[in-house]
Amino acid sequence: MIWRCDLTLQYLEMKSEIDEAMQRVLRSGRYVLADEVRAFEQEFARYLGVAHAVGVNSGTDAIMMALWALGVQPGDEVITTPFTAIPTYSAIRHVGATAVFVDIDPRTFLMDLDRVAAAITPRTRAVVPVHLFGNLVDIARLRGIVGPHIKIMEDCAQSHGATLRGAQSGSFGDASAFSFYPTKNLGGYGDGGLVATNDPAVAGIVRSRRMYGMVNKDEFVEDGVNSRLDELQAAVLRVKLRYLDAMNARRRAVAALYRELLPDVLHPQQIPDEVVPNYHVYAATCATDRDGLIAALDAQAIQTNIYYPMPLTRQKGYRGATPALEATHAVCRQAIALPMYPEIPDAIVRTVAAAITTFAQGQARGVRS
Repeated sequence: MIWRCDLTLQYLEMKSEIDEAMQRVLRSGRYVLADEVRAFEQEFARYLGVAHAVGVNSGTDAIMMALWALGVQPGDEVITTPFTAIPTYSAIRHVGATAVFVDIDPRTFLMDLDRVAAAITPRTRAVVPVHLFGNLVDIARLRGIVGPHIKIMEDCAQSHGATLRGAQSGSFGDASAFSFYPTKNLGGYGDGGLVATNDPAVAGIVRSRRMYGMVNKDEFVEDGVNSRLDELQAAVLRVKLRYLDAMNARRRAVAALYRELLPDVLHPQQIPDEVVPNYHVYAATCATDRDGLIAALDAQAIQTNIYYPMPLTRQKGYRGATPALEATHAVCRQAIALPMYPEIPDAIVRTVAAAITTFAQGQARGVRS
């Protein structure tokens, strides 16, 4: 089976370092908010070029707690994209805010910044741009649109190590949220997340609220939750962080090979010139029958994914007005994600590309006949 994402090979490559890191935690007898979490927070903040990083227990909680810390309250509106994973919307709903969706640019798959101004109302408190598949929203341009008073919270769940004009994703907004789910470019062996910011007040609120709002073991001063990055995950992430840039470079090489081998069959996500993406996912739209292609690849034991089968506004759990989202609907009908992970051999990439090309040629012959 050719998997869309195979995590086993990465563990085997780093096995000795990861095993040692986990044993170090087990020998320490300290498993929650101790030395490994503190060290990882410092190392990741330094990597991003921000002042503060606060580990929490998931990317969803990172979004939710960053919005809390930025002052988003029930009744506020938060502008975001409908073409994203469900947790982006869930986190906005959990803080009591209303998500306001702006359609995407069908080439980049990112929030269409030309549409943001029309979505702003007196109730708009924040914007959550999603750096989708490792492609980056231009936050400086977004800031010029929304002004200084509307908060910008970057959803960086898929953009670890991607850069815009040489600066790291997660370093531009008022705060940013990262996920360390196992399939992420920087992934642990369970759930994990982090809030990054240059604002000490935001960092302080997240640090307090991730631990019930407690200031010591017997006293709490505000409402909070249990949302803590654990020591084992932090130890694993510290190992993987050392290799993140190299892994992302390999992903870019794999993407370049796909583009070389499939110039006419797929239309890959367009990356702006000033962005160095991390290719969390190699996503493209099909110039042919998407569902037929997926079935043909399945028959050859090649796994693909659809990101995303439907906009958030068509999910059963969505609550709100349904805006016209023509570009999003079109991309949902055409998008496909091919096998992509740093350890994938070129030979497998060529096998996948050959299967896609064969299907496309068969489709073309059928049209001509």
